[in-house]
Amino acid sequence: MIVNERKTKIIVMISGASGTIYSLRLLQVLKNLGVYTEVIYSRGSVKVSEIECLDERDFIDFLNKYSDKIYSEEMLEAPPSSSSYLADFHGFVVAPTSLNTLAKVAHGIADNLITRVAINALRIRKRIIFLLRETPLGVIELRNALNIAKAGGVILPASPGFYHDPYDILDLIDFVVGKILDLLEIRHDLYKRWQGSSISRRLCQRVF
Repeated sequence: MIVNERKTKIIVMISGASGTIYSLRLLQVLKNLGVYTEVIYSRGSVKVSEIECLDERDFIDFLNKYSDKIYSEEMLEAPPSSSSYLADFHGFVVAPTSLNTLAKVAHGIADNLITRVAINALRIRKRIIFLLRETPLGVIELRNALNIAKAGGVILPASPGFYHDPYDILDLIDFVVGKILDLLEIRHDLYKRWQGSSISRRLCQRVF
């Protein structure tokens, strides 16, 4: 089933892992598709963004520009903290997902708005995607991911493919963002889907 994008409501949660660019690009694409979004950001995500992408003011300005509502992780009194509020949302994404957030959700520790929303989404059987960027993963992290998968969450490693003939870093980012949209059943054209064997050498030609 493909949902009607204009009626779709998504909550995007940004934890403090490396890879803030994934959440920012996801919000930009969802906005362009007319999807309603609410964002929950962590203190860690602000610090990571300052290193990798945007300083704090620009980061918050970006979130305000490309989402309908934003909340910080400390706002446990915010509407998304209630599962009754979440019932109206089609899907949830934690992008990127830090190993700390993964562990808390896997063990039911709802100590901030991100973990509370994620745990509530699992509890009411909503579609929720956890974008893991960190690597390598040890036994503890794999067990935490398995616990979440057993509870109904989708574990999506931020591992771009190369068969779609990427040209630059944005093509690789869009491949991962496109996989998130696929799981949310939102139509997009961010990457070229597999059509059988074909020549895809542009990236290698640039490197070598």
